[in-house]
Amino acid sequence: MKKKAILSVSFGTKDADLEKRTLDVLEEGYKDVIPKAEVYRAITNEALIKIKHELEGDDAPVYAVRETLARMVLDGVTHVYAQPAYLLHGKEYEELTNMIFSHKADFVSVKCGEPLLASQEDLEAVANAIMSEYKLADDEAVCFVGHGSEHYTNAIYCALDYALKDQGYTNAHIATFNAYPKIDKVIAHLTRDGVKKVYVEPFMFVAGESAMEGVCGDAEDSMASKLRAAGFEVCANRRCLAENAAVREIFKKHLAAIAE
Repeated sequence: MKKKAILSVSFGTKDADLEKRTLDVLEEGYKDVIPKAEVYRAITNEALIKIKHELEGDDAPVYAVRETLARMVLDGVTHVYAQPAYLLHGKEYEELTNMIFSHKADFVSVKCGEPLLASQEDLEAVANAIMSEYKLADDEAVCFVGHGSEHYTNAIYCALDYALKDQGYTNAHIATFNAYPKIDKVIAHLTRDGVKKVYVEPFMFVAGESAMEGVCGDAEDSMASKLRAAGFEVCANRRCLAENAAVREIFKKHLAAIAE
C-alpha cells in the first residue's frame, strides 16, 4: 500500500513569527499539491536545530534531513517527494539531493523537486514576483541582494538580472555578497542612469538576522550603507522571498512536477 509523504527542506529560521508567515504557509500549500500526503519538515541549519531543542525541549518538531528520512521509514512511508526551498542548483542543492537519493533503498520511490530558479520560465516568473511590490519613478531603482558563491551556478544571478530587464524592469538590479555581480557594479549602473533613490532588500528565501543586517542594516559595510555612501537615498525593505505568495507558488509548481 502506498504511503506518500512530502519532505520540505529549508535552512530554517528561529523567528517564530516569520516561520508562521513563510514555512507554515508554504507547507500548507504543499498539501494541496499531493492530497493526504503528510508533510515532514527538515532543516539544514544544525545550529538552529540545537537552539530550537534548547528552547522547546526534545519534543521540538525540527529535525535534520537524515533524521527526518529515518522517521519516514519508521512511519511506513513508501513514496517520498522532496521539495527543497533552495534558490538554485548550487553546491548545497547538490549535497542535499545526493543525501536524499542515498536513501532510495529505504523507499519504493524517492523524487526531488527543482530549486526556485531552474528554467527560463522560472526566471521570468520570479522577476515578476519580486517586482510586484514596486512602482518605480524614473529616478528610482531597486537592488535585490543574494548570498552568491563560487559555484558555477552563481551565473543564475546574472541571468535573473537580465530577465528583470527583459521583462521591462530596467531599474531593477541584482547584487551578491560573495560573488558577481558585486554592489560596486550596481552602483556604477545606478550612477550612470541618474538614479536618486534606491530600494534594497534581500534575495533570500528566509534571511537570517546577520544576512538581513548585511543587506538592510546601519553598519558601515551593509549594502544599504554602501548605497548611502555613494550618494543615494535608500529605503531598506526587510522582507524575504518566502513572504511572497507568487514565489511560494513556484515551489508548489516544482513539487507538482514530481507528483504522480
